[in-house]
Amino acid sequence: MRRAIAYPVMVVSGLGVIACFLLHVASFFESPEFGQRLFPKLFIGLLIVWLPTVLLMNGLTRDFRQRDLWKAALRGCPGWMQKTLWAIWGYVFFAAFVLPFLRGSNPGASPCGFVIFPAVFYSTSFGVMYSLLHADEIDAGRRCLNGHLISPLAKFCEECGAPTAPDSRNSATT
Repeated sequence: MRRAIAYPVMVVSGLGVIACFLLHVASFFESPEFGQRLFPKLFIGLLIVWLPTVLLMNGLTRDFRQRDLWKAALRGCPGWMQKTLWAIWGYVFFAAFVLPFLRGSNPGASPCGFVIFPAVFYSTSFGVMYSLLHADEIDAGRRCLNGHLISPLAKFCEECGAPTAPDSRNSATT
């Protein structure tokens, strides 16, 4: 059931990220009304992806501490995907708050920042859904140096105290 939900949500999320960036670039060349007309349409997709993302993310992170929420939620993602997600978050902050100041305007006056803002939610949704699809195989392959199975975010074996094996797929720390 989770896979049946995750794949369509990933598709809509991926399209949402692409649409946000395309509209963001286009908003530099179009009139301010351009972003204001299209901005509400981006939120329709957010309604579609965000509720399943939050509900399914709760299942991914249920057995973890609050401070490990993002490590647990994104543990099925490869390291490059996690870094890309954080880069998108950083760029959205830059585009929404810093870029308008550099251009000499108020952050709320520029449609460029508003059009890119939903990319945070779309990219997070994509990452969580990808992780949901791959977390089980990552978790099953984690072993210590002595070959014991260890929990998904553990750095040391609960059975013998040995560190995580270097070849163990540990996407939470990469």
